[in-house]
Amino acid sequence: MVKNTKGGVLETINRVYYNGLTTTSGGNISCMDSNGTIYITPSGVDKGSLKDEDIMTVKKDGTIEGKHTPSMELPFHSNIYKCRGDIRAVVHAHAPSVVAYATARKIPDSSVAPCYFKLLGEVADSKYDLPGSLSLGDIVKAKFEEGYNSVMMHNHGATVGAETLETAYRKYETLDNLCAALINASILGGVKKCDKHSDYSVKITQSTDGLSKEDLQMAEEMADYIKRSFYQKLVSTSLGTLCVKMDNGDILFNPDSVGRDKIQGKDIAKYSNGKFYNTTDTTADYLKIAIEVFANIKEAKVCFISMPNATMGFSIAHKYFDAKLIPESYIMLKNALQLECGVSANEIAKSMATTKPLAIVNNECVITIGKNLIKAFDRMEVTDYSARSIISACSIAQITPINDEQSDEIDRTFNGW
Repeated sequence: MVKNTKGGVLETINRVYYNGLTTTSGGNISCMDSNGTIYITPSGVDKGSLKDEDIMTVKKDGTIEGKHTPSMELPFHSNIYKCRGDIRAVVHAHAPSVVAYATARKIPDSSVAPCYFKLLGEVADSKYDLPGSLSLGDIVKAKFEEGYNSVMMHNHGATVGAETLETAYRKYETLDNLCAALINASILGGVKKCDKHSDYSVKITQSTDGLSKEDLQMAEEMADYIKRSFYQKLVSTSLGTLCVKMDNGDILFNPDSVGRDKIQGKDIAKYSNGKFYNTTDTTADYLKIAIEVFANIKEAKVCFISMPNATMGFSIAHKYFDAKLIPESYIMLKNALQLECGVSANEIAKSMATTKPLAIVNNECVITIGKNLIKAFDRMEVTDYSARSIISACSIAQITPINDEQSDEIDRTFNGW
């Protein structure tokens, strides 16, 4: 967990920059400690080469320490801290999808899927003013005073605030994912909303220690695949759940509070006969889906639930995802399921099979299953890469899928499971 310190600001700006959420000259990060001291990124210094000594310190009395000038956006950072005692970290950045909405002067609707709304709440609009000006600081402050934690800035970018740097980073990353998914949905025919959603979470009332040697060995493999999924943009820091059914029926899964970009084997949790092990979380947001999948499909040993941006475009547009794109996609995915929002975890599980290993739930999530980790991972990867290809092809011509005769030939030749 990133702490609200000078080092925490450095770590956060590195995450923002190296995960493609801002440019060398754009964006700024700050936090406030318990003494009222603000640590903030410097102005005019390469975001890709910052060191601990480059982070500026602004004391409560206004005294500035450090070898640079604090970010010119210090006024709106300090204004947010003055008006919101619950906010102690601020991230302002220029991710391309977020800037697309900012320049269009549109507000991304986080209510299109629970995964976004839970982290962001309602996103606020604001208006343009000169970067670094006191008046811009007042504009942003006004929105935070109204209770918003995520604020779009016309022709500029967006700013999010939270109690910790870790949460603020996750909020901004989620805002970028939301904007990207909405753009993809728009390309595919338009954004569609859903008024009812199922709760796929499992409440964690108590957790104890107790992972076996076999559990820990599998946990290390899971952690590797989760981190790999992060760098392949199949999961984000906050979103994506990989579940493995052990031979004794226990289910290993990654807890929601642990960042997918940094997870280690020791962080993996276990669900066994209604009890939880090795987690301090109070809920497991999508575990109910995996429990039902494993109960209904005996061949499935891995269930991967995630929200990759391209495939979520299909989910939000209610657009059928045709896996008959190239032989690889059809071999791996067969006939994809497109399920209505609000469908129960049990209904999802009963709809899936070894011949239907992919389900896209409208306004919710994407689910792949497999007989092992590599199969479930590969299916999620092939799904989103195929979705990216289809979206890109929209600007070229209408997709011509593999026909029934060709897909029948593939079925006779390959066993994708």
